[in-house]
Amino acid sequence: MGALSALAVVGVAVVLLFLVRDAAYRATASGAVALPSVVGGVFEVVGELGLVVLAGVAVALTWRARSRGLEHLAVAVVAAVATVAAYVLSEVVKGFVREERPCRTLSVRTVASCPAAGDWSWPSNHATIAGALATAVVVLAPVWWRLVVPLALAVGASRVLTGAHYWHDVVAGLAVGVLVVWFGTWALAPVAHRLLVRSVASGPPAWRRVLGQAYVPRYAAGERSASGVPATGESDRLAVQEADEG
Repeated sequence: MGALSALAVVGVAVVLLFLVRDAAYRATASGAVALPSVVGGVFEVVGELGLVVLAGVAVALTWRARSRGLEHLAVAVVAAVATVAAYVLSEVVKGFVREERPCRTLSVRTVASCPAAGDWSWPSNHATIAGALATAVVVLAPVWWRLVVPLALAVGASRVLTGAHYWHDVVAGLAVGVLVVWFGTWALAPVAHRLLVRSVASGPPAWRRVLGQAYVPRYAAGERSASGVPATGESDRLAVQEADEG
């Protein structure tokens, strides 16, 4: 029910924002233009650099997952694939809906130049990627939400402030990114884990080095770390043993 409620809220928000899209866009874009030019430059930088920061954090956490066990690595791999899938889905929907950019249909001065004709508006690709990357980071390391959630929202808002999108474009894009990565990871991570276990069991030593030390426990079987928690990688080692024997 929680997921369905969230979907319903997002759907209602997109519809309401669509109904007031012109007025909301005019107010936001005009307000941004009225600010000092340096502020407008910051809006543009946030929209692009924010994605770079989000991607950097996601890549770093994915690399770290190699040493934390195959389960962690499986989640990281699926989250990365789901992020790409979210972007592709956004592109497909844009090409199907073919909504014109507001900076081409409304007589409003904007901070940034309007994208070329044929670069459609709904949903926002920037917002989709930002939502997907932020969700991937939260899935891998929940403590990072304090950085990535506000940053993803800032990336989305910057797309309206610079004049490239309506608000409903951004909300829809964020929703697509979050939903695809969240549910994709939840559904496919167990499958990816099983495939990685089989790959480690049957693959050559070089392949195991590519995967890192995810399959090697930090302590001998049955031992505990100082905190009393089973050693990282122990369950993976046993799973690989079972796959070898099978």
